[in-house]
Amino acid sequence: MSRQIRIKSKTRFCIFLTAVTALLVLLVAAMENGGKAASDMHWIQVEIEEGDTLWNIAERTLPPRTDIRDYIRRIRKTNGLESCNIRVGQKLLIPVYVSGGNPIN
Repeated sequence: MSRQIRIKSKTRFCIFLTAVTALLVLLVAAMENGGKAASDMHWIQVEIEEGDTLWNIAERTLPPRTDIRDYIRRIRKTNGLESCNIRVGQKLLIPVYVSGGNPIN
């Protein structure tokens, strides 16, 4: 018993497809940003000191419920780093998310 689906109104079908596409785009954008609104994100500049690593910088600024490895990838991508090697005196932009109106440091 196969049931055929007939499109009665091309306009309604186009509106439906547009709405579904928009929802999918929003969902993908939210997932790319770790589910955080772009307006909740700010940037700080960190100057690398002796003994600093991307891991310990990420630990200090890590948003709640965020995988530290994904966060480090984001820091590397933002700063154009091909590896995790950093130098003393180097300046990095670090994404910091606001929680309840207060910056997380």
